[in-house]
Amino acid sequence: MPQSTLPSDFEIRLKEIFPQRQASLFGPRRYQSFRINTLKITVEDAHAMLSVRKVDFKTAGFCPYAVIVEKLAAQELLKSELVQEGLLYAQGLESLLPVIVLDPRPNQRVLDMCAAPGSKTSQIAMHMHNEGILKANEPVRQRLYRLKSVLQLTGTKAQISSVDGRRFKEYNGPFDRILVDAPCSTEGRFIINDPKSFAYWSVRKIKEMSHKQKGLLLNASRLLSPGGILVYATCTFAPEENEEVVDWFLRKTDGRFELDPIHIEGVATYPCLTHWQKRTYDLRIRDAARILPDERMEGFFIAKFTNSHYK
Repeated sequence: MPQSTLPSDFEIRLKEIFPQRQASLFGPRRYQSFRINTLKITVEDAHAMLSVRKVDFKTAGFCPYAVIVEKLAAQELLKSELVQEGLLYAQGLESLLPVIVLDPRPNQRVLDMCAAPGSKTSQIAMHMHNEGILKANEPVRQRLYRLKSVLQLTGTKAQISSVDGRRFKEYNGPFDRILVDAPCSTEGRFIINDPKSFAYWSVRKIKEMSHKQKGLLLNASRLLSPGGILVYATCTFAPEENEEVVDWFLRKTDGRFELDPIHIEGVATYPCLTHWQKRTYDLRIRDAARILPDERMEGFFIAKFTNSHYK
């Protein structure tokens, strides 16, 4: 295992957030997961095609349309027509979880507020069977090409926009489901022998991200129908971007939203924080989920809200 080159401030913070941290947490992942794109192929046919190609794969119990392969096999699979034609899509297991929690359904109105590169947007479309209204918003114009490319490759039907999510407006009625897969400090993706993965990390950046995330979540809440579901997710460990944002949102919306417990069979979690440094958080935060990173998954945070405000 390479000697740690992670920022010392990050290491100190992590010991408080995640005491059971393993040395291998920030090493290269042994496995790569793929999402079977059921807009183009059935799960059964995809399994059969992998077997014919003698690809040794495992399934993920919590997600019937996910397959897991060794990294070496994944490199070959990425070159295959299965991926090149959009029948399989490379997507981390942890990345699949927010949409599973969101539970979008056919003929609903759904918004993916921070959509690029399109992994979760196309996964949402699968759940909806491409039936209903799906809007994919990506504020960073340079990322729109990638978003459009992924949606085309996967056969996803979605309306694309490019505005700051904090200012996104909808004039055709509220949404039944909204995903805020928020931009964050990406601590869950740090790789110990890849300095580029954490080159821009700083406590200052965490605070900047937290401010932006609060604005995204608050505006999303204004766009959600009564009884609708809003999912907030990040790929970071930082409490300022996770529990603090949820705590702030619950107070800001003054009882209009309930925080729903998250439990996904077969997915390991570790406790959310009820206090951090000098802050104490709403105890309901324990119903959010911190995904335990391992050799298959990166660290992730997910919170699920229901709009309990009925007019």
